[in-house]
Amino acid sequence: MLLSEEPEKMAFQAETLKEICKPVEDFHHLLMNTLIVSTFSCSFDSFKKDVTELFLEDMCKEFVTAYEFVKVDEHKSHLIMNVTDLEKLGAAMADPVATEWDKKNNCNDTVYKIELVE
Repeated sequence: MLLSEEPEKMAFQAETLKEICKPVEDFHHLLMNTLIVSTFSCSFDSFKKDVTELFLEDMCKEFVTAYEFVKVDEHKSHLIMNVTDLEKLGAAMADPVATEWDKKNNCNDTVYKIELVE
């Protein structure tokens, strides 16, 4: 971007940049705040597919705004998520559909709350 040397134009450009960049400054709502470390007997690909389709995009779609899988190995995953309601996440994880899937796939989850270190 080429900035003008005229004071009036510089002030306008600075205010315009502030307005454009304002959403970027307020990013804390986009930070991942939950980590689930899971071990399971199915393959990682099956785990990721089922958890995505049956859990995240169905049961949790109202309170999980972003997520990312990290494959540790074929039977272990780290799922990093932005969860807006941790109580609802707990209820979803305790749902009979989720607990039955866990039993069938020998899935054990450890849930961590993540906080930003400033």
